[in-house]
Amino acid sequence: MAFSQMPQTGCRGGGVRKRCWLRRVVAAIVLLNVGQLIVFFLHAGESGDNELPNTMRQSPGKQWPQLRSFTLWTAKPDLDLRSCEALFGNGFTQPFYLLEPESRPRLRRAKHRGFTRGRSAFGFVLARLVGAWTKLVLKQAVHAAKELNNSSRFLNGTEGRAVQRLDRNRRLQPQHDGLFQCFRSPVLHTSVCEGTHMVMYPKKIKMSKGGERLNSVMERNAAEELPYFTSGAFQVMVPENGERQPLLNKKMLDRIMPQGDVREHTLHHLLEQIRTIPLDEVTCAQRVSQPTLVVTRFEHMNLFHTITDWYSAYMTARVVNLKRRPRLLFVDGHCQSPMDDGWQAMFSGMNFARHLTGPVCFDHLIFAPLGYDTPLFRGQDLEVSCTGNLPMDADMDSEHRTGRLREFGEMFTASFNLSKDTVSTKDSTIVKVLFVRQEEYVAYPQHLKRPEFHLRNEEEVFEALMTWATIRSRPRAGQQKLSLEESRGKLNITITNGLLSHMSMQEQLQIVQESAIIIGAHGAGLSHLLFARPGKTAILELTSPDFQCPDFQKLAQWNGIQYHAMELEDSVADCSEVMYYIDFILNDLIWKEAIP
Repeated sequence: MAFSQMPQTGCRGGGVRKRCWLRRVVAAIVLLNVGQLIVFFLHAGESGDNELPNTMRQSPGKQWPQLRSFTLWTAKPDLDLRSCEALFGNGFTQPFYLLEPESRPRLRRAKHRGFTRGRSAFGFVLARLVGAWTKLVLKQAVHAAKELNNSSRFLNGTEGRAVQRLDRNRRLQPQHDGLFQCFRSPVLHTSVCEGTHMVMYPKKIKMSKGGERLNSVMERNAAEELPYFTSGAFQVMVPENGERQPLLNKKMLDRIMPQGDVREHTLHHLLEQIRTIPLDEVTCAQRVSQPTLVVTRFEHMNLFHTITDWYSAYMTARVVNLKRRPRLLFVDGHCQSPMDDGWQAMFSGMNFARHLTGPVCFDHLIFAPLGYDTPLFRGQDLEVSCTGNLPMDADMDSEHRTGRLREFGEMFTASFNLSKDTVSTKDSTIVKVLFVRQEEYVAYPQHLKRPEFHLRNEEEVFEALMTWATIRSRPRAGQQKLSLEESRGKLNITITNGLLSHMSMQEQLQIVQESAIIIGAHGAGLSHLLFARPGKTAILELTSPDFQCPDFQKLAQWNGIQYHAMELEDSVADCSEVMYYIDFILNDLIWKEAIP
């Protein structure tokens, strides 16, 4: 009887039945949504970096080294454009927002429409969220059905593998439209540009493949190594059903990236050929999620011009505030170079555009200015007087001082695990003098580059330096100990025969860091002064009245390196005069306590 009096728990009765049915519907919807979320996250995991070929396999990228001379690269709207800080990288203060993701302007417009119709802000946002969720659920449901269909055919041999490749390509497709923006420097008359969700079509870039060994391409014409871009070589994604059109008109292009004196301005041409592409028309053979820096080089075998490219790439990465060192994408067809070690050490990896099979989708592309448009090159002609100092001193007088070149030099040497600490552990009783020799080199296939200024009695100067070092060196171990005053006149001096082309980049940097005096005739090898120790190293440049070029004098001034010049007659050095200069520089370093 007690049992028969228990209340009924089934879905019986009108009101109870309706409530029970409603609970079941809600539970089914919740379970469906949970299932779709599981499919979504599993799908997202499958479309990760492991889907990329080995040549573009993803990694977080190298961290920036801890630099004593580093200061933040922050845009200052009130920065004096005539200042050294503006010249050396922080002058990219004029923004140009050329393309924004469709979602942001749409939200602003839709919100305005919602309020004019009397709809509440909460109701509008809720409606948008429900619509977006519904679209996502339907999309994932269709994808799950296709996955199930493909999995049933997977074991069918060749057909199964083809389906698997098709599915892999589908998972590489981007889900968002992109943006594109540039930041212009009124001082350098160039811009740093970046875009998200872009596509590169390697076959639309006409140039040699690049990265070959030099001896295998000696018959190649140099013009083949420079890129020629056809329409749509690079494209930026716009919303579905958007228009295909050029990203920049000529007026805007000339303002953002003027050609100036550069006859073949490849970056200007690249931007000119960028097109928009609707998101639903994009097909990705590969996808790169790591920030990638686009670099186009010209005189890639020359140390000075390569340093301008290095500085441009480093400056660009800092201007756009990258958290880690980016990958590099060389959009040129140059062969291998001894300078490649520098690129590999500084950044998180590198690829040549024509080594990739396209289309290649990039989550984030950054375009570095040409080396010809950097402060190291353009600054030679600008009437801006800058002196290299420590960053804290430069901040107090950013108009006439700069710490950026010291920062760059420290960054470069740190990339090879070299620093002031490693140098200080060496034998401090030895004073090294580096004599940079002039060497012929192949600038590019079919072109043997000779020094613009030739020191005709270079070997005689080297022998004189060796004799001078023997005379000035202090006694060896076991000989009579000299007084302090006497020791200032006699040191343990060694002369380094600077045949730099026969050394690795790390060996070159090691020697430069250990040298108290660097001497040489005008030539690209003297560019190493950017990696020397300010306050501890002095430069002696042998110049000619027939070849006046202040490049290295300015580089030394910008880096805070002591600089001296000795003018020659008829490309022949008077060895006794060279010894007089070296003696003077050495004594000056001793009295300034740069040499212990």
